Amino acid sequence: MGSSAPTIQEADVAIIGAGWYGLVAARTYLRLRPNVNILIIDTDSTVGGVWSEKRLYPNLVAQVNLGLFNYIDTPMPAEGVTNKRQVTGRMIHNYLQRYAEEHDLLRRIRFNTHVNKVERGPRGWRLHYKDSADILDTEKLMVATGVTSIPNMPEYMAKDVQVPVVHSRDLGESYNDLQQSKYQHVMVVGAAKSAYDAVYLLLTMGKKVTWVIRPEGGGPLAILPSELLGYFTSIGVASTRLMTGLSPSIFNTEGLVYSLFQANPIGRWLAGAFWDVVAYLSDLHAGYDKGGHVAGLRPEIDGKSIFWANSGLGVVTLPDFWSTIHKGDVTIIRDDLGTLNNDTMTFKSGKSVKSDFIVMCTGWGDHFAMFDNDHKTEIGLPVKAQNFDKYPADRDWKGIDREAEASVDRKLPFLAKGPVLANAHSQLLKSPPRNWRLYRRVVPLALAKKNDRSLAILGQIHTVQTPLVASVQTFWAILYLLGEQDLPHENIMVKEIAEWNAWTRKRYISQGRKFPYSLYDFLPYVETLCKDLGVNSRRKSNFISEYFSSYKPEDFNDIIDEYYAQKMIGPKGKGKATGSQYSRLLALILAGVGTLIALARWILSMM
Repeated sequence: MGSSAPTIQEADVAIIGAGWYGLVAARTYLRLRPNVNILIIDTDSTVGGVWSEKRLYPNLVAQVNLGLFNYIDTPMPAEGVTNKRQVTGRMIHNYLQRYAEEHDLLRRIRFNTHVNKVERGPRGWRLHYKDSADILDTEKLMVATGVTSIPNMPEYMAKDVQVPVVHSRDLGESYNDLQQSKYQHVMVVGAAKSAYDAVYLLLTMGKKVTWVIRPEGGGPLAILPSELLGYFTSIGVASTRLMTGLSPSIFNTEGLVYSLFQANPIGRWLAGAFWDVVAYLSDLHAGYDKGGHVAGLRPEIDGKSIFWANSGLGVVTLPDFWSTIHKGDVTIIRDDLGTLNNDTMTFKSGKSVKSDFIVMCTGWGDHFAMFDNDHKTEIGLPVKAQNFDKYPADRDWKGIDREAEASVDRKLPFLAKGPVLANAHSQLLKSPPRNWRLYRRVVPLALAKKNDRSLAILGQIHTVQTPLVASVQTFWAILYLLGEQDLPHENIMVKEIAEWNAWTRKRYISQGRKFPYSLYDFLPYVETLCKDLGVNSRRKSNFISEYFSSYKPEDFNDIIDEYYAQKMIGPKGKGKATGSQYSRLLALILAGVGTLIALARWILSMM
């Protein structure tokens, strides 16, 4: 008998991914269009994405505090919070599970399903599933796969391998196996935050660890203490409007904090001094100068390692983190993987090390692999061709990119020179620039030209406040899909796209060349989206709070209601929402004075 015909399902909206972005996208779409037929597809068996049930393990703690890691309209319960008020992986998963239940999303999710091909279809887009003949035809498609969905495994030769080899994504599922006494010596490969977390976990389990970091990559991670000066929470400081001036952002090239800290030499010196102090405090907290194996974890970049985040950025999540690393049975090897034969890894240098278990903390692969190269080029997603990105043929992108780099240098001179990197030449060769040709990090330019509003890309902006950005970005994206969000002229979108790509490469060096990195810059991005929507992005009750208190998701709780209210009121009401020009000027002056006083006191306290 022949195989049965495939089952073709239809949906108005398909969402790939049931993590932070996918869940809030579904909920927001249903809020705006209650009768829409939505289907969410996820490879996992539970909601959460990186925070799904099977990816949890003991001591998994997020790098943010309670109140900074939830959707704008749904606070996270405090049950399970750490002594430092940081949220745990279990708290996040439970929060997302409850969110899906309360908004009736679970029945709309197809779990344990991997979308392995997306192509044009009769209704808009056609989705094919791995290991299934089923097909989904959808009018609208929202891709919310994030950047931590497809494991990247390093290259090495394997011969008669007799030891388990897992990716850090699967550490939660491997936790019970690792407790067995036969696994005493574990090799951890990589220098991402997941590697630090894995090493810490293994040391608390009494394991011996060999930690392998390749010699010509970005090197060890820059890691912030959870608190600065024993009082200010690191992510809390990063969530203030003051940070929009201290961190040069292409989203913020006008206004007082920009003028104070980025548009003049004295301001840039002050900003640089701030980052030098933060890097000094971070190095002191880590204890790199104490010697031993921890000295080999010092970031390989000049003084402002926390600022550049060249290899990424981590935050200490547990009070005994560094002491455990210092005291633990850890050997750090800077070498490239060669051959794994039985239980022995032979490195390119010729050195060999035996182990019982190997954990690869080696980053993430192509989370847009469901699109072929032609579709990627059309959509504006990175395409690899002979190790370098393929440029879309519709315009002179190389010339546009050169102009964008010059423009970024003019607007943000702090970034023009860049830092001194170890192995800079090798790093650049190993991480050729990838370009996301997405307006506002959401809209495929080529589709926008044709007024094809059938596709939105979500989550391609890595920041310290994922749920807040997800809440605002998905609302903006849904309005775009529904035809309610106007787009500017094509040339304006081209300039915005090119300048953002040039900026993230200059701002975050290796990370910006590989990923849509925007670590410290969530607030200017959210503010840009709010401006597009016509809603007020200055949400604090007084001038000092506006600049010096942390912005939290709850501050943006009412933006959907405000958006529809201002549409009914019209331009006159919109003006009232932002306050008088006199009040804004006074706010800026007071904030500027306060900024200078605060910075002066901070620097003096370090002398």
